[in-house]
Amino acid sequence: MNESSINIQKAMEIVELKAKEIEKYKLKLIKGEIEETLPILKEKFSLRNEDGGFPFRFRKDEISTIAATIMFFKDLILLNMHDIVKDELKQAVDFIISHQNEEGYWEEPEGISKLDCAAWESRGFESNQIYCTAISLNFLIGSKLKTADSAIATGIEYLEKKWSDERGFKSYPHALWNTVPSFINQKGENNPIAKRGLDMLNTIQLMNYPASSLAWMIESFINAGLEKHAFVSKLLESLVPKQNSSGLWISEDGEDFDSTTTLTILVILNRLDKL
Repeated sequence: MNESSINIQKAMEIVELKAKEIEKYKLKLIKGEIEETLPILKEKFSLRNEDGGFPFRFRKDEISTIAATIMFFKDLILLNMHDIVKDELKQAVDFIISHQNEEGYWEEPEGISKLDCAAWESRGFESNQIYCTAISLNFLIGSKLKTADSAIATGIEYLEKKWSDERGFKSYPHALWNTVPSFINQKGENNPIAKRGLDMLNTIQLMNYPASSLAWMIESFINAGLEKHAFVSKLLESLVPKQNSSGLWISEDGEDFDSTTTLTILVILNRLDKL
């Protein structure tokens, strides 16, 4: 990776200018200003519901959702803040575990259909259940909490049943990105699904993927303790050149999310000692 081609200053400036208020404190964490940031972080935690989860789209008093809870904690996990937010993280993990179905899969809580949810958040679709299970598993592994071990094992068993060596999963590509490192972490790189899934990832034309997708793939490997994996280096080589002249990396979800993607990439680079 050619680190000299990254304009860190521009990226930080544009995030400071455009990022959502709920995200800006993460810049301070990247800069190592942890003590100064703790009061802000405590304030952010006040948004949580009593069940330990974060509300839908971070809207106060909405139901807690798996997506919002993972979204809030993912960068804190990447920043290795497990000990600092251990109580809140434990409650978030308990919330996620509580929504695992007896068959081993996850899907968003009842009531999500009454909200303006995205297609992949809707209940009752196997493709969504596979996707939600994949991201929940990867998050639980990244939490490093032993209390999640049983739920992780059950989720792994569910995904094994839904896997096809020919096509992978009947789900969104994100399911594959999250599952492969999780299976390597739990089953080893010689596990048939881990091996075949990694082969599939290695056939992807990474330069055709938006920066947000590449960043998510890297996050999934880091969560699984695989930041030094060869595929992470490959992803970084494709990600770095995608920074534009304004300092932003572009999101697949539209320009309103470009600053979020850029902030996530700064967090990743910080974790990988590339800043």
